[in-house]
This record gives sequence, structure tokens and C-alpha cells, in this order.
Amino acid sequence: MNQSVIEKAQELAQVIARSPEFISMRAAEDAATQDEAMVDAFSRYHELHHKIEAISMQENPDFDEMGALTREMEAVQEEIQHLPLAQAMQQAQQNFSAMMAAVNAELSKVLSPQSSCDGDCHSCGGGCSHCH
Repeated sequence: MNQSVIEKAQELAQVIARSPEFISMRAAEDAATQDEAMVDAFSRYHELHHKIEAISMQENPDFDEMGALTREMEAVQEEIQHLPLAQAMQQAQQNFSAMMAAVNAELSKVLSPQSSCDGDCHSCGGGCSHCH
């Protein structure tokens, strides 16, 4: 294996770890794990999810109970989505994902400059003949 490639990958990982997008995402995730309302809501969500899984594995699952638990789980999920820290965490994750998509597009542009494109130059990183 080419050691210089591994070293450059490690260097890229370090740059990504210092990026505002990554730092913001980690801070939002850390804040969410420290927030009592978020922890409680996620705990209830996971408990309901496990109950549904357990029922679904039974020989004769109670679909009415599964439906009721699913509706309850959806209500908790909606509750989570309305928590300010959840919204901040989701936005931070989206920003990080956008940055990583740009990184991957740049890699694709260099590694496959003639790759086909679906017309959206973000998908090929601008490297195809359509986007030039």
C-alpha cells in the first residue's frame, strides 16, 4: 500500500476535523446529549422502537399494538424535530454533509475527469464534458 496516500488521507482527516462544519456538528451533538429534554425524547423513541421490534419477532405479532406504538413513536419523533437543539444539530449535520459532498466531488473530478454526469454538475464535481 502506498504510504504517501495514507499520509495524505490522514492529513485530509485532520483538516476536516478542524473545519467549522465539523466543529459545529460535534458541538451541536454534544449539546444535544447534555440536554435533558433531548435525552428523554431519544430514550422514549428508542424504547418504543425496541418494543415494536420485539412484537414483530413474535410468532403472532399484535399488529394493533404495533400500530399504536408506531403512532406513539412518530409523535415522539415529531416532538424531537421541534426541539431547538435537534434543529441546530440537524442543520449542523446538513452543513457537514454538504462540505463532505464537495470534498467527494473534488476527489471524483480528479479521479474520474471524464465520468458521466446526470446534468447536475455537483454530482460529477464539474469534471465531465457537460459541465466544462
